[in-house]
Amino acid sequence: MADKQEMTFEEAFQALEKAAEALRSGKLGLEESIEVYDNSILYYQRCRQILDGAKQKILKYDPTTDETEEFDR
Repeated sequence: MADKQEMTFEEAFQALEKAAEALRSGKLGLEESIEVYDNSILYYQRCRQILDGAKQKILKYDPTTDETEEFDR
């Protein structure tokens, strides 16, 4: 698996989903659950980092004025 800071959004999101599935299964021991949880936090942070970066690149277009402005959610 790639370094978590080098993962694409899709890779990190898929790993996050897999971690959530493993935690919900109830089949993990305590130590393994803690490790999976800790990794899931890193996957979440990577997804958030990518989304925040994308948000900074998105501009909102106003066809009535023919102008763009920063996207503000």
